Amino acid sequence: MKPIAPSLLAAALAVLPLPARAETLGRITAYLGGESLTWHTIDVTLGARRMVTASFEQGARLTELRIQGHPEPRFTTRDVFSVDVRYLGAYAPGAVPLSVDVIHLPQGMGGPFWTSRGAGRPATVEVVELRVWGNYGRLVASFEAELCYRPMISAATDPQNCRPVTGVIETELVAE
Repeated sequence: MKPIAPSLLAAALAVLPLPARAETLGRITAYLGGESLTWHTIDVTLGARRMVTASFEQGARLTELRIQGHPEPRFTTRDVFSVDVRYLGAYAPGAVPLSVDVIHLPQGMGGPFWTSRGAGRPATVEVVELRVWGNYGRLVASFEAELCYRPMISAATDPQNCRPVTGVIETELVAE
């Protein structure tokens, strides 16, 4: 079963009135602007649909690691934090990412947003442990980024209004 991308998760759950059940997979712990915060990665069942906020998809041309955290061990559209990592080709230990995107949506999809895209320095991720057993796996990673303000998703990033974030991801995940 293929999990839905985190960006589609908010839209899917916002329009469906069915009750959701979530199971905690792990957490993201970070210092954001000097404040210690925690977000939960979850496996959400909504009716007959399953949506996972921690996934690893390895392909011959592109490998993606998608981690999305929520402030409570349940789905919400506010205060969502995500780290998306892409590798050219298949992932191998020590591989340098093609791209790393870190985003914080404190007020949800309506904005404002804090993103590493357009920041003065690129976001970095160091994978400490990534193990995959069939369709499941475990990830331990650290990350560092500069998150800059965007009033709305389509607006330009303000490189003069940024704050640092450093953190650790420890989660189970679904592998595709």
